[in-house]
Amino acid sequence: MNKSMIRYLLSKLLLIEAVLLLVPVAVALYYRESSQVFTALFSTIGILVLLGGSGILQKPKNQRIYAKEGVLIVALCWILWSFFGGLPFVFARQIPSVIDAFFEISSGFTTTGATILNDVSVLSRSLLFWRSFTHLIGGMGVLVFALAIMDNAKNSHLEVMKAEVPGPVFGKVVSKLKNTAQILYLLYLALFSLFVI
Repeated sequence: MNKSMIRYLLSKLLLIEAVLLLVPVAVALYYRESSQVFTALFSTIGILVLLGGSGILQKPKNQRIYAKEGVLIVALCWILWSFFGGLPFVFARQIPSVIDAFFEISSGFTTTGATILNDVSVLSRSLLFWRSFTHLIGGMGVLVFALAIMDNAKNSHLEVMKAEVPGPVFGKVVSKLKNTAQILYLLYLALFSLFVI
């Protein structure tokens, strides 16, 4: 098992989540929310940048991954993204339980829409936006999104994509996996925009 490549890809994925958390920060700025919300968001971003940054410092020599690494990366990505994605709720004390916050965000990334909240309007606008934004990201698949924007010169992320997409057979739309993921996401965002209008 190529543990260094698993670490490297998971670290990149944590950095991607840190960048995605900047969107609710912008929402919090727009609505001039409390310093507690900003502290919660920036604390989570700081943790993600620290962990992700330290994990990508040393690029693995062997960048090949196989099916078992692909499945492990998918499973760990869902767990890590849900855990760290729920931290702003815990830090802002809007969902005090780590388990409840984990459930709330994992339901977003999996687009099940389940919630532990009786009334979602009790959340601050930025955290309510983050909760909704996770549904948009998860609608196409967290890792499909990540593969669309990650650098993959050697096309070694094929096993990750195979583990993420449903069905027994995976096929690429074009020869490069990154371009396939980008095309799929552009179609997804185009349909999303059409329904918003």
